[in-house]
Amino acid sequence: MSALDPAATALRLFDAERRLYFFPIRHHSPACALHLRNALRETRPAAVLIEGPADFEPLIAELLAPGVVPPVAMVALPDSVEKAEGTRAGTTYYPICRHSPEFVAIQEAAALGAAIRFIDLPSRHRAMLSGPQDKEGAPLLPMRESVFDRGAYIEALCERAGFRDGLALWDGLFEARARGTDWRRFFTSVGAYCSALRAASEPDELEGDGTLARETMMRACLADAIANTTGPIAVVTGGFHTPALIGGHGETAPIGKTASPASNAWLIRYDFRALDRLNGYGAGLPLPGFYERLWERLTGDADAAGNLAEEMLVGFRAHLSRHEPALVFSFPTLRTMVETARRLAELRGLAEPGRTELFDAVQSAAIKEEIELGSHPLLAAFTHYLQGERLGDLPPGSRLPPLIERARREARANGLSLEDALPKNRELDIYRKPRHRQASRFLHAMRLIAPSFADRLKGPDMVHGFRADMLLESWSYAWSPAVEAALIDRTADADTVADAAAALLLRRLDHLEKEGQCNNAEAALNLLSIAFDAGLGRAADRLAAAVETAARADSDLLRLARALVIGKALESRARRYQSEGHEEAFATLLPSVLDRLVRRITELLPDLIAVDADHVGHAIACLAALAEAMADPDPDFAAQPLRDSLRELLYMQLDPALNGAVIALSTVIGLIDAGEAGRRLVAALAGAFEKPGEAIRTLSGVMALAPHLFINNGNVITAIDTLFGSIDDQGFLLLLPQLRMAFAELSPQETDKVAATVASAHGIGHDDLALLLQAPDAQALSEHLALGERLRDQWLQDGLSAWLEPAA
Repeated sequence: MSALDPAATALRLFDAERRLYFFPIRHHSPACALHLRNALRETRPAAVLIEGPADFEPLIAELLAPGVVPPVAMVALPDSVEKAEGTRAGTTYYPICRHSPEFVAIQEAAALGAAIRFIDLPSRHRAMLSGPQDKEGAPLLPMRESVFDRGAYIEALCERAGFRDGLALWDGLFEARARGTDWRRFFTSVGAYCSALRAASEPDELEGDGTLARETMMRACLADAIANTTGPIAVVTGGFHTPALIGGHGETAPIGKTASPASNAWLIRYDFRALDRLNGYGAGLPLPGFYERLWERLTGDADAAGNLAEEMLVGFRAHLSRHEPALVFSFPTLRTMVETARRLAELRGLAEPGRTELFDAVQSAAIKEEIELGSHPLLAAFTHYLQGERLGDLPPGSRLPPLIERARREARANGLSLEDALPKNRELDIYRKPRHRQASRFLHAMRLIAPSFADRLKGPDMVHGFRADMLLESWSYAWSPAVEAALIDRTADADTVADAAAALLLRRLDHLEKEGQCNNAEAALNLLSIAFDAGLGRAADRLAAAVETAARADSDLLRLARALVIGKALESRARRYQSEGHEEAFATLLPSVLDRLVRRITELLPDLIAVDADHVGHAIACLAALAEAMADPDPDFAAQPLRDSLRELLYMQLDPALNGAVIALSTVIGLIDAGEAGRRLVAALAGAFEKPGEAIRTLSGVMALAPHLFINNGNVITAIDTLFGSIDDQGFLLLLPQLRMAFAELSPQETDKVAATVASAHGIGHDDLALLLQAPDAQALSEHLALGERLRDQWLQDGLSAWLEPAA
């Protein structure tokens, strides 16, 4: 029989003559873990060989240290050669949870005094990195089990046995048998199943994904163990590899020295979210929180006599009460769920409900409407609940990657407490205290590379001008395993917080280029402002060059104007702090950036003459940004070219709304005084009697930039009042929506001031004006006036014109 024949695999798993015991497993399977524990206690091997990267072997002692609480992960960082080449330079993860068979094997072997060896290729070997990676920089996972979930063999088994997918099939065939006591029979079944999967796989695929190269290494390690071990040997590998190892045939590789405690291999905390197969993790089972609870019941850490379905569903309802009360279901519905899950398990021949039965029970008992598969909020909440929120832990004094060590050291140097994971607040006087400013830069940098660490509660936004006069910054921060998990993802970039943050910003710049946004000056300058906040002067040269390149090609006036606002704020801050280290780089580079932006905006301003009513809003927003950038009479850039170009616009034939905005901008920056602005507006309004709508649009343009020009100029108000006096009721109704939009820029006090001016011109006193405060709102007034017009027309048609005459 072939070694890949399911029957051959089943017969040769336990070789009493050679005292070899092969245990085919599925990663993170509670059933495999429990049966393996029983098997190792009975066979008492002298050596336990485990499918794990050989260079992780020195981490076994750390994994067994008191105080280690899974989930944790062994990780390997790219070496200097990989970083330089930039190929597959992500971090390699080997996660471990309490119900991982590999973790159970390590614990039992240590208790027995057996030798423990990892027999897979080193984690950074090209065959270990050859699997799929969803996106650049994503974690690399040497354990891949997609073959358990797809393929013609799995589909045929599911159809024959009545399971909906490969995961449900595994649960029904194996996890449901976790309570059995015959470990030989259990692993014989798993071995036959995995051998059939192996036989249905294409050899080319196994060569391409590194499987064959890995198995060559495993066979070599097995041969070496047989030659050097006295006593039984247990071999714990993914079931897919077991058939290739049992026969002892095939190519083997010479055993070299495994990496000694290499500087780039570490043990870190991990969490269930990252371990969940539904989040893209390449091995094991979905929803680890569910299987962790199952493991606790199997091992006696929880009440195994209770009803699992009842326990999980009662816990889910309590979870909803705390976190999503709008989704809480009634107690009768809860009872129906529990009963449904129990009956489904009976119908499917299971000892108790599993993951699939619980989902089916929730859907059938609590969801009455039609839904798209998996899209209902209750199912999403149940998925999150079964995923679990557990974070692993490591004992104090554990070795950590350099980036984490340095981040912790720098945090303490900046006066931040890391004694526990409770949120803490810190207030920083960033203007007057250099040490506080340095702490602010650290927090900004950490917010880039580990967002869960710090959140800025309040403080000045000196880039966009929001509350720029505030003196203090307030932060909330907390050091947690989630922060370490985020930092480990950045260890491939650098060993310091500043270098990792700079690398991340430059990667974002590369993404702009890849997405065709290399001409987006605003986006590039925003990255430069982030670098300034975080004190990343080392990234300034490239980011500033990117802004200048973008400015040359950018044809969007609004983006350019907003970029000028940001650049002006940065230049002002850089000059203020120029005496301090990193700001010198920005102070040197920013004048050139601002000059390039000004020149490009100046080139494009004449194009506003072609703007029509459909695009005028974008153009007015551009002018509003220029008003912000040029409000200072002595800006930090050469503004004269802009002023000259805007002066020319004053004499061009523009869209009415844009004309109003140009007049307003010219007044704001001192090109013309308020008197000239009033005369220009009166002239524009006087010329619009035949098209009163254009007058309102001119007014809207003014309101968008400088409402005070309208409020404080009686001549302009009089001109508008005269214009309205020349329009009949129907015309006024047509203009009313535009008028409301124009006046929306005014505050209630400003509106009252305009009303008082108009009322006074018509001889209306304050008492009469007060009555208007009781009038309906503009929309109701518009509807009432329209109704009055319809009634008037109807009465005229009916010959009732006399009714329209005022009473004598």
